Amino acid sequence: MGTPVSWSNLERVGNRTAAEDSIRAPLRALLPWAAPAALLLLAALGAVLSEEAGLTAVYLAVAVACAGVLGWRAGASGRAALQREIDNRSGELRRALTELEIAQSETVRRLSMAVEFRDEDTGAHIERIGRFSTLLAEQAGLDRELCERMSYAAPLHDVGKVAIPDAILLKPGSLTAEERAIVETHAEEGHRLLRGSSSSILDMAATIALSHHEKWDGSGYPRGLAGEEIPIEGRIVAVADVFDALTTDRVYRSAYTVEQAVEMLREQRGRHFDPVLLDTFLEVLDSSGPDAREQLRSDPQALLEVVLASYVTALERGDAETAEGAIAQAIEDGVEVGTLPEEVILPALRRMAKLREQGEIDAEREHAAVVIARRVLATLRRYAQGRHEEPQALAQIDAAIEVVARLLERSSTEGEQSREPALG
Repeated sequence: MGTPVSWSNLERVGNRTAAEDSIRAPLRALLPWAAPAALLLLAALGAVLSEEAGLTAVYLAVAVACAGVLGWRAGASGRAALQREIDNRSGELRRALTELEIAQSETVRRLSMAVEFRDEDTGAHIERIGRFSTLLAEQAGLDRELCERMSYAAPLHDVGKVAIPDAILLKPGSLTAEERAIVETHAEEGHRLLRGSSSSILDMAATIALSHHEKWDGSGYPRGLAGEEIPIEGRIVAVADVFDALTTDRVYRSAYTVEQAVEMLREQRGRHFDPVLLDTFLEVLDSSGPDAREQLRSDPQALLEVVLASYVTALERGDAETAEGAIAQAIEDGVEVGTLPEEVILPALRRMAKLREQGEIDAEREHAAVVIARRVLATLRRYAQGRHEEPQALAQIDAAIEVVARLLERSSTEGEQSREPALG
């Protein structure tokens, strides 16, 4: 099996030993200082020994110039050291923020599970709400960071239902006025559970929980807000939530067809729903269909691009669970197991290497990405064996595992060398 094309400094293999490098490195560092220092010494000696005033002046001028060069180099070296320290601190801060984002996402997933356990269909419902809300936010032109938070926060829109008794929440018939009043408290309950968090995701989720049952004409609950008084994230989730509710079987009725649901949404344009957002949502439906991934499944190349983007994002965050989830979703969407190493996992590592070269991530983050790739490939191999995949698929996975093993070896060696004390 041939050696793969070099991806980054992780693939740099030299012929010199580490000991030779440790001796040559400080010598290379001294080279820029040698010439001006030697010239300064010679000029100073010439000024002392010269008996002609003009020649002495020339020597002194040369000495002053060399001293200036050395001073400039010293200042530049100090500035470079300071910049390296700032970069290191910035890298530590980025890693800390990334770890915080992962913790926030995990908190959201666990809170979503609290809702899922109340109703066997709720798990699929909250997943669809997250997907449709994010698509609508993107189509409406909201910034990328807000759209990303929406994908995590929107599934918590009904988290307040954990406070509603099962006898009411799962009642097969119509609700009494008193029972409906109890159900409507879930908006305030959800807000109470989520408010006051330092997490931007949970803060958005609190706003959505409180506002997604408000109506454009002011007839909604719990606060009777109208128009743009309703936060835009609440208006977005309102559209996605009602559409999904209409097209899903409930204990008290069967699902409406997509066509029927769309007609019912249009009837509420400017009454229940923000008219602009409703029109935008209908555009989303036209382009993605009622199942937001159905169009992707019909375009294998587009699907692989989406999987790759999700996988790279997970690697950037150091989030192994999300990385595995992206691969699992790809398999569920029909991507062949044998194509994932060459089409997703290894290209993602190349992209991480590129980010490292551009200074957007540090060596530690790149190393963590390779570790995650090893974990994902091991899981993928177990899956392929259990499903009795074709030998070729296993061979492709094994080849990728070999590549990742070499990357880890290079990465570990570099890490040890970088921790050695500097000389000179």
